[in-house]
Amino acid sequence: MTPQEGLAVLQLAVAIAILGYASMLDLRTRRVSNASWIALSVLGVALLPIRVVVDDAPAEYLLIMIPVLAILSDVFWDSDGDSALSRYSPLLKYGVAVVAIMALGMTWADDEYFRHLMAIPIVMIVVVVLYMLDMIRGGADAKALIALAVLFPVYPTIAGLPIISGSEALQTLFPFALAVLVNAAILVVFLPIVFLVMNLARGDAKFPQVFVGYRMPIESIADEHVWLMERIVNDSHVFYTRPKAEEDLKVELERLKERGVSRVWVTPKIPFIVPMLAGLILTAVLGNFLFLFFSF
Repeated sequence: MTPQEGLAVLQLAVAIAILGYASMLDLRTRRVSNASWIALSVLGVALLPIRVVVDDAPAEYLLIMIPVLAILSDVFWDSDGDSALSRYSPLLKYGVAVVAIMALGMTWADDEYFRHLMAIPIVMIVVVVLYMLDMIRGGADAKALIALAVLFPVYPTIAGLPIISGSEALQTLFPFALAVLVNAAILVVFLPIVFLVMNLARGDAKFPQVFVGYRMPIESIADEHVWLMERIVNDSHVFYTRPKAEEDLKVELERLKERGVSRVWVTPKIPFIVPMLAGLILTAVLGNFLFLFFSF
């Protein structure tokens, strides 16, 4: 086993263990503490110098730590207080990160290896932006992806895996953490088929709810991690598919009970850490499916 493969085994073992534990918490409580993602990020930061040494890369490439640490400090360290420094601290940190990325890029962006390192803070910023745009809905999901970006500057390769490897240019363009996100999203795409089969087997066939949720006894809803897909509005019984942010579950259930509703359409609060764990394993073994559509 080469040193690079040894690092890959360590990275994957720790990442799978922590994501596995986080998945269990996510399924039970829909809450995962920062400790998991801080641990992954710290390991990634600690292994980065080892990676540079093992790959016989210039030591000055470790200057990439400047934007990486600047972003991590904002993600995991909240600025308390109403002082000007507290209010503008995030802007300062991301400003440092962006300036550092540009400066380092102008210096070494022509080197293929450094482009892998430069992708780390770029992916971190992309994840932050996606979270702010509500395209990544859970804070834990975003932090998990940021930690994976730090932990995996390059695709982990072990004994010919992943099967779909792609060129160096493709691996730089589609870093490992983003591949995990894409593969996890692909897995989630199949959920409507699962819901459809399950609902038809039960004899529930209301469109389009049949594709995004299921009916359950109204007495059981309060103890489950679900959103309603029906409610009473202005004395009318309405159905919908997009969860309502202002939902008062107790009040809505009482109104439905008064109408004699015994089974209610709900959509589960999907714990995305679970498909992310599956996406991590899938990406490590099979690779990035996007590579099948590109040839450079």
